[in-house]
Amino acid sequence: MAERDLIKTGIKGLDEILLGGIPRGNLILVQGAAGTGKTTLGLEFIYRGITEFDEPGMIILFEVSPDKLVRDAASFGWDLRELEQQGRLKIVFTTRQVFAQEIQQADSLLLSEAAELGARRIFVDGLRWSSFDNGRGEAFHVLAEGLQREGLTALLALDVFERRESAPSQPEEFIADTILELGIERIQRSVQRSIEIMKSRGQEFEMGIHSFRIFDGKGMEVYRRVQMPRGLEREHAAAYNPTTRVSTGIPGLDECVNGGYFVGSTTLVVGISGVGKSVMGLQYLAEGARRNERGVMISLDEPPAQIVRNAKSIGIDLEAEIEQGTIRLWFEPPQEIEIDRHFSQIEDIVRTFRPQRAVIDSLSTYGSNIGTAGRDYRDFFHALVVLMKQYQVTAVYNHENPEMLGMSSMMGASAVSSLVDNIILMNWVELGDTFRHGLTIAKMRSNPTNRTTHECEVINGQGMRVLPRPIAGALPLRPFASYLGLISRAPERHNPSALGVAAASEGNESR
Repeated sequence: MAERDLIKTGIKGLDEILLGGIPRGNLILVQGAAGTGKTTLGLEFIYRGITEFDEPGMIILFEVSPDKLVRDAASFGWDLRELEQQGRLKIVFTTRQVFAQEIQQADSLLLSEAAELGARRIFVDGLRWSSFDNGRGEAFHVLAEGLQREGLTALLALDVFERRESAPSQPEEFIADTILELGIERIQRSVQRSIEIMKSRGQEFEMGIHSFRIFDGKGMEVYRRVQMPRGLEREHAAAYNPTTRVSTGIPGLDECVNGGYFVGSTTLVVGISGVGKSVMGLQYLAEGARRNERGVMISLDEPPAQIVRNAKSIGIDLEAEIEQGTIRLWFEPPQEIEIDRHFSQIEDIVRTFRPQRAVIDSLSTYGSNIGTAGRDYRDFFHALVVLMKQYQVTAVYNHENPEMLGMSSMMGASAVSSLVDNIILMNWVELGDTFRHGLTIAKMRSNPTNRTTHECEVINGQGMRVLPRPIAGALPLRPFASYLGLISRAPERHNPSALGVAAASEGNESR
């Protein structure tokens, strides 16, 4: 449908899931229980129509007094009194019985006032069918004809007292052109608001249950469900550059990963808490800043001030890079994270800041809040991966594996390892009475992979480095090359000379 035939609601995010707006003249039914946001949606529909699209509007009220409505609208920054004084808005406070009688009259005073105002939109709040004398279906049909006779795009808020799953379809649901279902879902002790487009004649729209929030000073914001495909360009995006390498920023690690990561690739760093994953992420971003490449760290674990402090301990001045605009830190507390809104915010950061590097710290915190057993976690991670690939962001994801001194699974119950290009395993190796860092390249898609376990160390003021094999110089500790089973629970020392004799003996027997 051409854009000129669509009426935009003006509500942030809602027109996007409506794929541009609602066909002009459609009768819109907004239904939901008390407190789901029907009145706010209707008010904003009228207010945005007047202020952004120059379409005068009318509001019909039955229970809430105009003074209270004006007061509530002011909390969003909407001055309804001023719009009334300008002759662009009319608020009518009446009873349902009077409204039912008026709307059925050919010479309706109410519709005459709408025509005199030049209204293009009308919002009726708190509609109930008990006020109509005739049957429910006939009443709604008469109402629809009366509103559409004047070329109005009408939005009707209908109170629903039963959950939709348990209630049969009602006559008005067949007559209405567009139906928006609002709800509140209880998640443990928190709640999340939801919106679903049940139908909308004359257009395509994005199906499924999306989420939204209501903000003081702003109004509604709708967030597409994270599982919703964003288009072929994103879904078909890939790490396609086969030559350019992105340096890890860790001394000694580039040599282990064939010179660096592919542009647009996804790297998973897996290890127990304290093994150095966040240190690696900070050095990765600092290396990008040194090369004048923008980087972003998305954290659920630590607020920015703590990240800056941690960076200073390994010799990285993040404050200077943040001021220069090469690095951005974005933190959201994970306690009651709403995943659709959270992903929408990440999309905005990637689209506007345009980072070349990203660090997500950490996936395990997402898992503890979303849950790893169902599809939500995997769908969210898949959406993140394809978003980064679309914008060719070379991304590193930290994941805490609770297993120590041996791994039976790299990702536990989350099962997302197939979605990533590279996997780096970090672990403690217990030798004698000392824990030492071990690093293994478990996977490098489209790259030769040497799965040798390397020793690492983190030096205060300097950061992490991967030690060469064998360790040069007279060190009191034996190098990793002197042991077997480094990522098992019981590494064993071996005698290289004895192995050499055994190999030679086997060779002689074969001859």
